[in-house]
Amino acid sequence: MIIREATYSDIQEMSAVWGESIGSSNVEANKEIFSIFLDLGKCIVVEEGERIISTACYIPYYNLSWIGNVGVKPEYQRKGIGRRIMIELLNDIKTRSIRLDATNAGYKLYRDLGFEEEYKTVVYDISQVRGEGKAKITEKLEDWMLKLDKMAFGDDRSKLLSRIKGKIVYNEGGFGIVYRNVIGPLIAVNELSAEELIRYAVSNLGVRLIITVKEEFIKSLGGEKVYECVRMRKGDKINEDKELIYGIFRYSFG
Repeated sequence: MIIREATYSDIQEMSAVWGESIGSSNVEANKEIFSIFLDLGKCIVVEEGERIISTACYIPYYNLSWIGNVGVKPEYQRKGIGRRIMIELLNDIKTRSIRLDATNAGYKLYRDLGFEEEYKTVVYDISQVRGEGKAKITEKLEDWMLKLDKMAFGDDRSKLLSRIKGKIVYNEGGFGIVYRNVIGPLIAVNELSAEELIRYAVSNLGVRLIITVKEEFIKSLGGEKVYECVRMRKGDKINEDKELIYGIFRYSFG
């Protein structure tokens, strides 16, 4: 069994392995995620007999690094492999803050490795939200959007957000990115602005899901809870503005 840095030639196999570990069959979407990690950060893999059995990735921003796509093939789980690959990944990260969204399966491991619980990030089905909403659409992020996201997220991730190929809905109070029937990030200065963006995205762009930190607000619009993770941090606190965050990007990227 060896641990090594991943390359672009590993993307197909990594996507399949990670998909198995989380029960996802959407290999094409997984390949896009791994490509972004390799473009902007780093992935490592565990191999057994020249076959990849585990993956873990991170993207370093300026003040924090984001860990995602940590997975172990089901038949190799509960054998300490997840711990080994996480320790290897953590040893490679240089920023003073590290964050991730932990599943129930990974929560104990991350606690044992020194991560602290911050708050829940929850997937909601918003396909039944009704009302037209008012918003505009563009395909390019403007400077004010990136500045607002930096205030909310606590770091500059403009290189990541600029990679997203989705449509951008916006109004005077905020913006959201719609990609693969999910809206996120959704950053807004108040609930009214966020509500208009959500209603517009659902009724006009076929949005079905949001990963939110504001459960009561999304429930009040008619959203139904699907799944939850726990946002965790290792190292210094993040200078984020959680009040601006109505939807995160993806669990892989925060």
